[in-house]
Amino acid sequence: MVRSVTRLAVLMLVVLALAGCSGSDDAPDEDPGTFAVTLLRQLDRGQSASAWEELHPLHRDSVSRAAYVRCERGDPIEGTVTSIDVLGVSEEPARVPGRAEDEDSTAVKLRYRLRVPGGGAPRPYDLTVHLFAVDGRWSWVIGPSDYAAYADGRCPS
Repeated sequence: MVRSVTRLAVLMLVVLALAGCSGSDDAPDEDPGTFAVTLLRQLDRGQSASAWEELHPLHRDSVSRAAYVRCERGDPIEGTVTSIDVLGVSEEPARVPGRAEDEDSTAVKLRYRLRVPGGGAPRPYDLTVHLFAVDGRWSWVIGPSDYAAYADGRCPS
């Protein structure tokens, strides 16, 4: 259970989207809370190919879709997200793996409930997801430890 919760937390911390390195800084039309909830649901449902499509171009260039999907399917999240609530949205800096400095981000504070097999009632977990605008769209990046593993040519553990 701890591994699945940790894996989900890492995946969501992963949801750092990068602004300003690939064109326009136009604000996305989509609500950041809606984007974060959709991404968490994709990751929970094992829809890694769809989640990869929303990665920042820097990370799509660094991690092939095939490698990302293979690795994520090989280590699925154990449990099911039963609900997701947006607790707040604010602007704050965040470090993007592969970059040396923090960048402006939109922080989405979420509370999700995770039902783990044999674990009884779903347990609540709080998480902050950092999103960045790229070319008028929200985008996310792979988190630090997972990014390092992919950069080394291996799947995150």
